[in-house]
Amino acid sequence: MDNLSRRSLVGAAVLGASLANRKAPASPPAWAPGPGSAEAGKCRITGVEVTHLSKPLKERFWMSLTPIGGYQPTASRTIVRIRTSAGITGEGEGGGGAAALFRSGFAELLIGEDPFMVEHLWQKMFRTTVSRLKAERGWSTANILAAMAPVDAALWDFIGKSARLPVYKLFGAYKDRVPCYVTGGYYREGKGLRDLVTECEGYVKQGFRAIKLKVGGAPVEEDVERVRAVRQAVGPNIDLMLDVNQAWDLHTAIRASHQMAPLAITWLEEPLRWYDDVSFLARLKKDCPIPLASGEHEETRYGARRLMETGAIDFLQFDCHARTGMSEWRRLAGMASALDIWMAPHHEPVVHGHLLASIPNGYILESFANPDRDPFWFELYSRRPEIKDSVLVLGDEPGLGVELDAAALKKYGTKVL
Repeated sequence: MDNLSRRSLVGAAVLGASLANRKAPASPPAWAPGPGSAEAGKCRITGVEVTHLSKPLKERFWMSLTPIGGYQPTASRTIVRIRTSAGITGEGEGGGGAAALFRSGFAELLIGEDPFMVEHLWQKMFRTTVSRLKAERGWSTANILAAMAPVDAALWDFIGKSARLPVYKLFGAYKDRVPCYVTGGYYREGKGLRDLVTECEGYVKQGFRAIKLKVGGAPVEEDVERVRAVRQAVGPNIDLMLDVNQAWDLHTAIRASHQMAPLAITWLEEPLRWYDDVSFLARLKKDCPIPLASGEHEETRYGARRLMETGAIDFLQFDCHARTGMSEWRRLAGMASALDIWMAPHHEPVVHGHLLASIPNGYILESFANPDRDPFWFELYSRRPEIKDSVLVLGDEPGLGVELDAAALKKYGTKVL
């Protein structure tokens, strides 16, 4: 072997050893500006206000196994206001369970931070789920994720107001009109099949062109009759979705789906019991003639990713009003798009309307038309987007485009912070 070949072999061996021993950098280089540096800007969060809303419901609206708002039903919500040195306030809302965390110092994570740095603040809040601070403060992971939702919404509301843009345009609007369906058809004590049909006929008269019904709380044959009666009453041009709320085992779901498919069902939602609702969905998909929807109970993109990777669902229903916020929802929308999955989020038009309007794979928005079921949609706002003829129309009001009603806040609210 000549000297040139020998040198080449030695050089290759040295280079190979060097590459094998090289480790990925554990963090950005020291010279990279980090969160909170001078480059981040001068605006700062100066205060956080939190209000917990609660209103007892007049009756129990039963899903398959449980009533909305508990056996002693109550509607609840958490409102977060973020005040800034710029004099602009961001307002966001989330589920009622989020309020507890703010009583034990969660807002301290935000004070003094730049409200434009949403990703930094999101990660700062999220990291507490794997920190000693969680144990020291007595926080639970579920409550942290719930508290993140109204904070994240408030930050985007602030940025929209600062830019004088509605949030859906801030995100890069795809459309300004979002199709809506109405959720009804609950099992209601003292009400029978005729009442169900009358209820759904009323939704059609209000202009809704899509209705979601509850199933799974009665024997399959009885539920089939309920759905058939509604289909006959509303006609073939109204979309019908069915929500099982995790009531069926695999074999019941297969049998029920085959009996209900001839009634032209848009999707079958959360058909399987909670303890194995992901892997069994893939088995159900092989023998289910109805498209499947799920994901409202997923807490982060990690659980939702596992759900989407099954290939079982056609619609992802991640609820950023309940947990982790609008920022996480948009990450998931991108993942869903790559897998040809539609976004059809669970609940709350105020935040999800903007999100659906900002993406091409936004399918439909959930809404409620009964003030006894969802009183805050009817009472909480002095200004909000309107739903007419089964469509939510977004305007040019900056931020989330809502104004909270002072009288409703006083009537139902308790100051937390």
